[in-house]
Amino acid sequence: MTRFSGRRLALPVLAFTFLVAACSGVSGEGFVNRTPDDYCKLSDRSTLFLIDRTTTFDAGDQTVLMESLGGVVDRLETGDRIIIATISDHYSKTRRLADACKPGCPQSGGVVDEIMGSCSTMKAKQDQQQYISSLAASLREVINTAEDASGSDIIRTIGHWTGSTEAEPYTRIIVYSDMLENSDMIAWSKFAALPEDELMGIVADHRAGARTPGTLVRVIGYGRLHDKARSPLPAELDAKLRGFWSRYFSEGGGQVEFSAQSGG
Repeated sequence: MTRFSGRRLALPVLAFTFLVAACSGVSGEGFVNRTPDDYCKLSDRSTLFLIDRTTTFDAGDQTVLMESLGGVVDRLETGDRIIIATISDHYSKTRRLADACKPGCPQSGGVVDEIMGSCSTMKAKQDQQQYISSLAASLREVINTAEDASGSDIIRTIGHWTGSTEAEPYTRIIVYSDMLENSDMIAWSKFAALPEDELMGIVADHRAGARTPGTLVRVIGYGRLHDKARSPLPAELDAKLRGFWSRYFSEGGGQVEFSAQSGG
């Protein structure tokens, strides 16, 4: 009787052991979310979101910007990294506003993972709330205060953030800007007037090209002039600038699309 009871006790223990082993292997090989940086191990995808500070945001601009960022964050998967940075009148003044990976547990995480000390779904939810709060806080100053800038160093800022050969290229780049370059490298008058080949020659001379192999680039807020009325770009100038930026990103290996609104 005693031996029979012992065998009855051993079977559930053995079954539980197999269950733990099976679940642990499927759920990310024992992934543990001790710190926010741990989530970065779950994905190799990354998004760069650049915000042009040299354009004053009106109420419509603020709405488009927030909707754009919200749409980007909503589409991120667990572990995906997002970096938010600014475009100013000189590339050296760019500021990193946020750099974080989206919290969450591997899909198969559950009761066994909680028991075995693997990914805590409760902690992941808390981390996600903090993640969203931090992203929102990083934008408040940018949206509510305009930068009094005499220029817009868009090209070299993009080159600065994407040009490193030591880092993996971004999966996606979002640029919130009118894309009207006006810097000490290329003044607006030259940017609007010079042929595309000459502009690309200046970019090459300054080593300001983008490194975007396989990257999807989306430009939001494009299509308006610098004037107070923010008038629409004349058709000929619109086509010229689209041609330049398409070539700029394609020579780095990326594909670009333009939008006046947040879109998908």
